[in-house]
Amino acid sequence: MICIGYLGVEAFDIILYIGQTISKLKYPVLIVDLSDTGALTKAIYHGMDLYSTEEIVHYRNLNYIRRLPQENELKDFNEGVVFVVFGFNYINTHPIKLDIINIVADPFPNHINKINVLIKDIPLDKQLRLIIRDIITLDDLERTKNSLIFSNKPVPVKYLYLDIADYENAIQCQRIQIVRFKRISSRMKKLIVNEIAHTIPNIKPSKIRRAVSTARKG
Repeated sequence: MICIGYLGVEAFDIILYIGQTISKLKYPVLIVDLSDTGALTKAIYHGMDLYSTEEIVHYRNLNYIRRLPQENELKDFNEGVVFVVFGFNYINTHPIKLDIINIVADPFPNHINKINVLIKDIPLDKQLRLIIRDIITLDDLERTKNSLIFSNKPVPVKYLYLDIADYENAIQCQRIQIVRFKRISSRMKKLIVNEIAHTIPNIKPSKIRRAVSTARKG
């Protein structure tokens, strides 16, 4: 089981695109949503009498729950990938042991301040990665990087521009509740491929790219 945390600003679109692609590679995917934004809840169709606060909801090869699962519930994902979505609510995730925490930031100072507070609570032995999204210029990137306070350990950085195609596609995911990403920026597509390659390094990049092409259709 590979467990990835997402901490900071909203990243429901990134998580859905990566999760859907991994499912096309025949890995079971579980999304554990501990945030209070409602973004993922809105994007994943629940159906009648399904409550993701009580049980795992299964929809289009993705599995979704809004509480920490019990150990017996995690057994189906022993050979898969588990995403834990915190938003700005970082908590202990037992029985899930996080392998990587993706810090997701944008250029807004109020978000940066919140993230800096949360970083202090993350154990020093955790592997961190940084995704900076919604930048307009490279000055935004540098300013955001320089405002985040990490330990002396270097943190790999990826970034996304504020792109109208990404913006509109994320809205569509919530409106029609289908994880479809035919029209996204080239940088978003590159981020998806790279994140999966780092998460499951034994898969060839060419196979990941084919899975992305399949997943984009929904």
